[in-house]
Amino acid sequence: MTDEVWRQFVLTGSINVNVRKEILESWNRCKRLGVSYEREEVLSHIPQNDFMRRREKNRDLINAALPVMNDMFKRLKGGGYLLLLTDAEGYLIEMMADQISQKIADRSRISVGAQWTEENVGSTGLSIALRTRTAMATSGNEHYCLAFRVWDCSACPIFVNGECIGVFDVCRVGPKNDLRELYTLAVTGALAISERYQLHKTKMKEKVLSHLLTEHVSQFKESTGIISFDNLGIELYKNKPAHDFLKLLEENSLQSGSINKNILSYFGKNSVSSEVEVNEKKFLIHSEQVSDRDKPFATVIFIHPQTKEIPSESAISAIDQEFFAFNTKNSAFQQTLQTAIKVAKSDASILIQGESGVGKDFMARFIHKQSNRKNHPFTAINCAAFPRDLITTELFGYEGGAFTGAKHQGNKGKIEASNKGTIFLDEIAELPLDLQAILLRTLEEKQVVRVGGTKPIPVDVRFLAATNKNLKEMVEKGEFREDLYYRLNVFNIKIPSLRERIEDLESIIHAMLRESCEKAQRKTIVLTPEAMSAFQQYTWPGNLRELKNVIQRMVYLHDEDRLDSFHAYQFLGLDQPKEKLSEREYLLHILKKNNGNRTQTAREIGISRSALYRKLKKYNIK
Repeated sequence: MTDEVWRQFVLTGSINVNVRKEILESWNRCKRLGVSYEREEVLSHIPQNDFMRRREKNRDLINAALPVMNDMFKRLKGGGYLLLLTDAEGYLIEMMADQISQKIADRSRISVGAQWTEENVGSTGLSIALRTRTAMATSGNEHYCLAFRVWDCSACPIFVNGECIGVFDVCRVGPKNDLRELYTLAVTGALAISERYQLHKTKMKEKVLSHLLTEHVSQFKESTGIISFDNLGIELYKNKPAHDFLKLLEENSLQSGSINKNILSYFGKNSVSSEVEVNEKKFLIHSEQVSDRDKPFATVIFIHPQTKEIPSESAISAIDQEFFAFNTKNSAFQQTLQTAIKVAKSDASILIQGESGVGKDFMARFIHKQSNRKNHPFTAINCAAFPRDLITTELFGYEGGAFTGAKHQGNKGKIEASNKGTIFLDEIAELPLDLQAILLRTLEEKQVVRVGGTKPIPVDVRFLAATNKNLKEMVEKGEFREDLYYRLNVFNIKIPSLRERIEDLESIIHAMLRESCEKAQRKTIVLTPEAMSAFQQYTWPGNLRELKNVIQRMVYLHDEDRLDSFHAYQFLGLDQPKEKLSEREYLLHILKKNNGNRTQTAREIGISRSALYRKLKKYNIK
């Protein structure tokens, strides 16, 4: 194919019959996406920290690929070859170049950390292979952007158990390279990487089974499902109960995509237990990571069928909320959760601290569910929500005739009614000092005396308390009893603010949006990268509670299926970064920036072209 054929297409849209179908389809996609054929540099690099995290996630793929790439590079060295390895999402995670190819690659900023998709680099063998999941060889004249028309290349996906885990690409400075030779190199390289990865996977499976036998064999039941995955989500091991559970989940799931990936993304992030109901059957699911020399290499998910009654709708809702609150990638918070699981087995009091809205109530429920009291009552009382006299009777109850309007037979207080269970005292700092003395006596003597009564009533209750205030400072100021502080603070759980675990924000937003949009019976809203960046830069003083309120406003007030940065700032109640723009001014600004190109403008804003035209008409923008 000649250079003139490409030039005629990008300038006039004329189609030559000699253009291969796969290439023409890719060119058309690039045109629809607004990719500039004049692009001379790669502009899709991610920040260094993100790149290092991505390399760590794909460590096993890189380890499998490096010996293959090194061997091939030695044989090809000096011939102007460039070897590239991407992960499954198209990010360059490894690259090898000789002096000739490196010089040309530098001119167009080809380097690790770039995303190699059609949206970012146009049509190349690698970008087409990523999209189609098939091997693809392309000549320089078939590439869409100027930056890559000097290269001939061939790319082949790397498959393991039917899952694409990356792509291997062999490029050479053109023209007039033998594409069949490049194709053979790419395919044999991808196959060799796949075989090395699967050999490593077999060794990982043996380590996982050894871990299960040494750490968990005493806990196994015949009905316990066990499934394990490596860091890329490739299945290592699965027993029959796990197979049956996944089949049941698939039959009753409305989600598209791999059931394995869905269960891994939902339950495989931390070791917090979750209860799920599938087809009126209840399962308790938890996971743990398996490490080798302190480096996690696999995730094991345990599935325990439950024989007790199905949880109520409110209980399932609480489980969902705990998932939002505690699904974390933050290592410090993961350690906090592990501590919570350990201390839950004790009957000693726990003081839960954290800013307003971080989920202290969810932590209290979580601890109760992990405790030996989980089948007994959990009672929560907000100490700031009741007048002094009312909270006294709420906590300790009253005898008949204790005051005007009292029930004749009297009434149990919350502490007495929670016998053998857990009572959670939220906003404990707001409890009046004289009631603190009564509560202290209850903690020490394990008995209550109802208001108007004299008879002590024995109680077996586990106390949890929470506050967003500094109780130690309150003790020093005489605003909180020191003896009660130490009685409650046997164990201390500190929940980080949302800004301290900002790496969790994106997954929490996605989960909240899915749930809220489903309840509102609308398509799930997708945030543009710029909108997500605005959310990540916000400080979230109200933490999860504030985030949930923002999500609710978005779901019911935002009409589009995509949310751009302009509307993100509106929902956050913030000014635009440089100047506060009206939507009309914002549209004019983006149009001018893109020289009136409406396709590019719609793409940058993150809306469809038809939605853009409606907005232009609304504001009378010609």
